[in-house]
Amino acid sequence: MTDQFPQSHDGIGISLVDGDPAIRRARQIMLMSERYDVRAYATGAALLADPRSRDVPCIVVDIDGGGGMDTLHAMRAAGWRGKAILLDGGLSPPALVHAAERHGDRILDRTTGDAPSSPQSPPPSTAAGPAGTRKGKRGGR
Repeated sequence: MTDQFPQSHDGIGISLVDGDPAIRRARQIMLMSERYDVRAYATGAALLADPRSRDVPCIVVDIDGGGGMDTLHAMRAAGWRGKAILLDGGLSPPALVHAAERHGDRILDRTTGDAPSSPQSPPPSTAAGPAGTRKGKRGGR
């Protein structure tokens, strides 16, 4: 199954693979809001079955459980030469990090971009007091 919005932004093409329909749709919307041209797939098999998937420069795939890495290896074996964003849920093994570096891929925590930002309070290091001064202790004066 492939999800795609009817309009194209003529942006950089991205193939997005995620088995969770809600997460897949949310990531697709997020990427499209940044002007990427996104094709979303429910499975690695669906990605591999679409001949247009070889033409995009980037694949975003969840690698937890091994299926994502199998998909990535199969895409490269089929001639795809793009870069991948690998979504992982924990500390990535050194062999995976090395392989990603060798191919120019990036490994990100799968929750990157999933949580809404909290506008209620700025981080402590950026909290400003009156007239743009920082709140807190004054150091060394």
